Amino acid sequence: MEVVELSPTGTVWTWTSQEFLPKAPPYAGEETAETFQPYYVGYVELEGELRVESRLVGFADGPPHIGQQVQTVVLRFRTDEEGREVMTYAFAPTEEGVTK
Repeated sequence: MEVVELSPTGTVWTWTSQEFLPKAPPYAGEETAETFQPYYVGYVELEGELRVESRLVGFADGPPHIGQQVQTVVLRFRTDEEGREVMTYAFAPTEEGVTK
């Protein structure tokens, strides 16, 4: 095994929306049926490397589109039993990827 640094940018390869609270386990988020907000999820292609599944955030002006340029962002996922914030990654539109 070896450490491989991946590109922080990529393109949306495909996407969908998560319209209901995922089952736990395996999902470990803090949302309840009452507080759940739908979100986008998709595969992002890191050019010449691989495709990763991730939440897609920052699409207030409309849904993502295939081929859209995105970049890695870090966001809070939940607080664990010891009170520590658990962080995760997502992808958000780059300036070039913002739909005008």
